[in-house]
Amino acid sequence: MAVKVAQPWFMHVFALAVAFMAPPTGRRLINTRLVQPALLEGQVQGFDSSNLADGISLLQVGYKVSSGTVGPPTDNSLLGAKTAKVSQQKGEHANVQPSDVAVMQNKKGTVRTGKGGKKGKKGKKNKKGKGEHANVYVTDKPAAINVRPNLGGGPEIINFSIYVKNFFGMTLRSNEFTVDVVVTLRWTDPRVSKMVPAGTTNVTISQAEAKENIWMPDIVVANRAIGGQEQISAAVEVYKDGTVVKIERLLLQLKQHFDVSAFPFDYQRPKIMLNSATLMKEDLVLQVMADKASTGAKPGLFGDREFWFLSHNTTVFEEVDGSLRKSRGKFQMTLERDWTRYLQTTILPEIFLILISFTVFWMPRAAPFAMPRVATNLISFLTLMTLSINVSRMLPADRAGMAWIELFADSMQMQNSLILFLNVFVDWVYFTMDLKELGERLSNQLAFLFPLMGSVVVFMCFMGRSGERLDFWHTVILLWMGGVQGIWICYSIRCVRVAELEKEASS
Repeated sequence: MAVKVAQPWFMHVFALAVAFMAPPTGRRLINTRLVQPALLEGQVQGFDSSNLADGISLLQVGYKVSSGTVGPPTDNSLLGAKTAKVSQQKGEHANVQPSDVAVMQNKKGTVRTGKGGKKGKKGKKNKKGKGEHANVYVTDKPAAINVRPNLGGGPEIINFSIYVKNFFGMTLRSNEFTVDVVVTLRWTDPRVSKMVPAGTTNVTISQAEAKENIWMPDIVVANRAIGGQEQISAAVEVYKDGTVVKIERLLLQLKQHFDVSAFPFDYQRPKIMLNSATLMKEDLVLQVMADKASTGAKPGLFGDREFWFLSHNTTVFEEVDGSLRKSRGKFQMTLERDWTRYLQTTILPEIFLILISFTVFWMPRAAPFAMPRVATNLISFLTLMTLSINVSRMLPADRAGMAWIELFADSMQMQNSLILFLNVFVDWVYFTMDLKELGERLSNQLAFLFPLMGSVVVFMCFMGRSGERLDFWHTVILLWMGGVQGIWICYSIRCVRVAELEKEASS
């Protein structure tokens, strides 16, 4: 009977225990289930996410957690500390106590944190079902690499230099040029001295390793084409005194508007622009590196190229475009084009074609030579048009005004058109009007007049080879040719009328 009497009391004790333990267990289960997972950015050494003590120590390393933000400690001794970012959900409270944080890890390696049933230091209970959880994002990057060395002080001073190792020419049509360059950056960060092993003054590391351990300025080439940058090699030198030197070799395809008004007697100034991709001029300032050996162009690089190398210049300037305020560095070369190759391929051929057109006035005025004269002139004109089109395809499509080579080509084509018209006019006088003596005389006059006029036109064209005031020279050439030929046409028409009157009088 004693056992039968004790058994109901045992059941009552078990029921009371379940009643007291069920609510906390249920709340913890809900908290764990409803928490938002956060993916680890990398493997955290020395951190066991399955251990609650490790999760609590994550908030005890010196990070300040408030209002959904986490700030790293200012002490440089925490250079290797892991960065934690805390984002709050709706209704989450300002302070997170280490005792309220539970850390769990699922199979995918996610870290989950959730609060218990208390709020802040006051110990008030949270409402159930919302506002009880915080997400902790853990990264293996040191906190200092995200903070520039002089934060809170002056701007970062980044010294730079650019050395042109190879030049692959310009594509004027698309406003592009391609170069192989070595870019050197140098700055000071006292925090990096701990990376240099004892007994040495400096250590060389890869760019990937440097990005994981030290602060790196995000200097980019501003005028690169889309997909026009390829890194060939990169190394970072870290010195005991805090100096950091980054040496990078790049194959660049760059965009730039070229001034081709004097083409092919032009001077081109290809430039490479550098600036920070993130920091404004208040936070980062570029300066020209004093080392002359690390800037310029490789000796003899332009010995067998289309251009002659004249000089180079490296400058720094500040540019403000609306809200964008940048400190920019510019490396610029001054190149002179070797125009002799265009003398052989374009200028002299066009002059020869005009000389061939002049020969139509030296051919006999007999009927069998009428078609050869017209054909010679037309073939020269079509050839001039082909040369002009080929040259125009080399020049930028968005250029303003005309280039010198276009002025020269237009002048040759206008002379050819005048030759074609006046040759037909002389044939009309010779055959249609049956004024053979006058036709021969007019033909001989044009055989002398056109070479004289063409020589003056070529001289005027070369007077404007600087590319300046091309519209003025174009107008002067038109007035010259129009004036000379207009006067001769008026004279020839008067001669035709006189000859007709004489012919009528004699008949």
